[in-house]
Amino acid sequence: MEEQKKRKKLPLALLLFIILMAVTLLLCATVFGIWLHGRSVLRSRTVKAPAIDQSDNAQLDSYTMYRDGKYYRYKDGMVNLLLMGVDADEKFSQPQAYGGDYQADVILLAALDTVNNQMTLISVSRDTMCDIAILEDDRHQQGVAHAQIALSYAYGDGLTVSCELCREAVSTLFHGLEIDGYGAFFLGGVGKLNDALGGVTVTVPEGLPNIPAFYGMTSGNTVTLTGDQARAFIQWREENAAGNDGRMQRQKQFLLSAISQMRRQIKSNPASVLRLYNTVSDYVLTDLDLSYIVYLATEAASMSFSGDILRVPTGEGTVSAQNHLELPVDEEGLNDLILSVFYEEFTLDA
Repeated sequence: MEEQKKRKKLPLALLLFIILMAVTLLLCATVFGIWLHGRSVLRSRTVKAPAIDQSDNAQLDSYTMYRDGKYYRYKDGMVNLLLMGVDADEKFSQPQAYGGDYQADVILLAALDTVNNQMTLISVSRDTMCDIAILEDDRHQQGVAHAQIALSYAYGDGLTVSCELCREAVSTLFHGLEIDGYGAFFLGGVGKLNDALGGVTVTVPEGLPNIPAFYGMTSGNTVTLTGDQARAFIQWREENAAGNDGRMQRQKQFLLSAISQMRRQIKSNPASVLRLYNTVSDYVLTDLDLSYIVYLATEAASMSFSGDILRVPTGEGTVSAQNHLELPVDEEGLNDLILSVFYEEFTLDA
């Protein structure tokens, strides 16, 4: 009788194994199909190179230029994505009035070199001064303001128009750089992303306030953040003109740790892209379809990465009458940054 019970268990276990394998294969096939579609879309697109406008430079055409005795060509296979962190809890369910109380506190440009298999991240301080389009409610341009780049998002509807205005501002800042897609991430999703990654690990910096989210955190210690801690870690700043700089340092640390954990998860299991995206999709606004997201995420996970985030260079800041920090762009430094990331040196044929 005991042997008969054992014989009955084997087919059930085998059946469960077969079902599990079938579901796994189906999921992998789905991810691979999405990945193939994303790659197809990427390879069918056209690109435009940024210009570097200086008196001692010569723009030879849309892709090549001459500077300081050398020739440079815009790299083939560049994919540039704009990532925005919006200081609003939830993604708005409908368009908001233009000029609302929401800004892009985090602005990050991801430059993916798909030929040389390299990823570069460039942050733009929210206080960087640049030209921003001002729209009327019918989306016709009313004028241009020279203001902090974070306000580019506020001058729109809190949704697609805001994203497009921020993309235009960043593209203008980078002298017409083609930005292939954007993703806006709303603050309420930070904790969910943190927890989906198993908690993001950071080193506690000095100067954190004595608030519940930071209780028990000692400067210099390594901690794995909970969802509530993660939000406070990247959101809190001192209420002074220099407060955003300290916050940017914490945001950078959080992002680098989160990116490292995401890259490890996706490399070991490409299907985890779907799980991570579904976890935070209610807090994401993007013009990229799912196939593009899956393809670029899996590609980025395998790319070489310095482990650091570059920063658009700025000059000495001034404080406005409203006590807002204003950072002028260091144009020469920005031009060097554009050349180093988006261009490669080449020699003209004799």
